Amino acid sequence: MKIDNITPRQYILRLNHHPPDYRLQIQNSPVQKLNKQIDLTNKSITESIKKKIQLRKISQISSYQHYDPINFPQSNTMSIDTKQFHIFTKKNSRANTCIQQLSYTSDYSINHQKQKKPQQPQTAIKRNKRVSPIHIPLCPSNPFGPPITAQSWCIINGKDGSMLAGYNEKLKSQIASITKIMTCWLSLKFISLISLDLDNTYFTVPEAAEIIGGTSAQLQNGDQLNIRDLLYGLMLPSGNDAAITLKYNFEQNIGINFIDEMNNCAKEFGLKSTQYMNPHGLYHKFNYSSALDIGILCYQTLQNEHFANIVKTKIYFSEIIDKFGNIKEILWENTNKLLDNGFQGVKTGQTKEAGPCVVEYYQDNNNSYIIVLLNCKSTDQRWDDTIKLLEWIKQ
Repeated sequence: MKIDNITPRQYILRLNHHPPDYRLQIQNSPVQKLNKQIDLTNKSITESIKKKIQLRKISQISSYQHYDPINFPQSNTMSIDTKQFHIFTKKNSRANTCIQQLSYTSDYSINHQKQKKPQQPQTAIKRNKRVSPIHIPLCPSNPFGPPITAQSWCIINGKDGSMLAGYNEKLKSQIASITKIMTCWLSLKFISLISLDLDNTYFTVPEAAEIIGGTSAQLQNGDQLNIRDLLYGLMLPSGNDAAITLKYNFEQNIGINFIDEMNNCAKEFGLKSTQYMNPHGLYHKFNYSSALDIGILCYQTLQNEHFANIVKTKIYFSEIIDKFGNIKEILWENTNKLLDNGFQGVKTGQTKEAGPCVVEYYQDNNNSYIIVLLNCKSTDQRWDDTIKLLEWIKQ
């Protein structure tokens, strides 16, 4: 601007009287205008990107979803590659459009092929379902004999030891406390060999006997009792502690291996399906026998008068000296519930692996039978099975 021929005061007055638009033009320099244009351009680009992103939002519609007519009042439908879409446009919004794919088509076969099954979440460790043990009665398939629940059984002639009938009689099975028949017989054999007095020879209960568990004669570490009482505590209440006490004292006094001697006796009797690993019958993989072997063993052991008297006794009182010198009395009751009407022993047994087992000796004026049942269906069922076999064999 030229200021020739104009005084400074006039120039100032002219500036003060410029219109407002002109003053704004002076303030808005070219650099400021350029910065504003750049800001407006960036803002418009950002808004356009947001609109495009909103237009591309597509979500699958499940069969259980419902549409709100208030939020989506307008609806149009179009088809692309056999898939149907609903376009819902909200009022007063130009760019806020939601496109949702329907989960169904008019062509069922195409939809059925493309539809994927929901995947189940995988766990770190896959465990098989626990299968409960099932008792399988084998006797109903037997061509002869009554339908009983024992998986194996045998009937021995009590007069000559011959087998009269049986089913799976040679099957090797866990025998639980039936093992104590051999323990009792071997103890009586040692007593006879070294001429021990049953009433005046005392054995001491070891600590291992007190902690053995299972059926018990209520013996404690340090208790002392004579051999006769110990044998009754072995056979009547089926004391595992009594079995350990007999084994321990015979090994200490005679210097033998009790288990080896049990197996040697089995060989002498011709028990081909029998092996012993302990004196009480608690589970051991290699402690087993068969119904036929048990019948043969019982025939031999019943020839011993002491053994026959022990196994047919219902109740027995014992006097035990504890480790403090005090005397305590214990009452033992036989676990065999068939000690009437001709039944005269011999032994019961039961563990989870062996199931309910029983060996019964029956005698009347004309007959004598040894009945062996292994792995019956239940504890009470073994008594019913015994009676069924007895009635059947007597016919």
